[in-house]
Amino acid sequence: MKLSSKTEYAILALLELGQRYGKGYVLSRNIASSRDIPESFIERILLTLRNGNVIVSVRGANGGHCLARDPGKISVREIIELFEGSLAPIDCVNERISSLSACCSVEASCVLKDLWQKMYDAMLASIENITIKDLITQERTQKEGAMYHI
Repeated sequence: MKLSSKTEYAILALLELGQRYGKGYVLSRNIASSRDIPESFIERILLTLRNGNVIVSVRGANGGHCLARDPGKISVREIIELFEGSLAPIDCVNERISSLSACCSVEASCVLKDLWQKMYDAMLASIENITIKDLITQERTQKEGAMYHI
């Protein structure tokens, strides 16, 4: 599975907002410049995050953007699905589709469904419990380690 640039930029923007969580609002241009996100992308990304109830935005002199909830409560899966839709590799393993018979006429005899289900389950297991807070912690650890090797 290949993710779009929008998804990657969204996670980077959330890392920036997560590092500043509880410290007020951040201007979109500051998010873009600190994370090397093209300004042509940032407003659309922030709009999607706002519509997904991941961030809160306020206009005006003291406005900007901030996380709508604790970074430890925002999963990577949630963000990827917000921008990419379902992560299921094929409809018959898509948990959002309630009727499997509507997906495939050979579902009962399909030998590939188990393969797709295992692939999907493994992918979800790898991102399900990773949060923005986890990524912030990892980023800080990597930066601290890099500082010692200068």
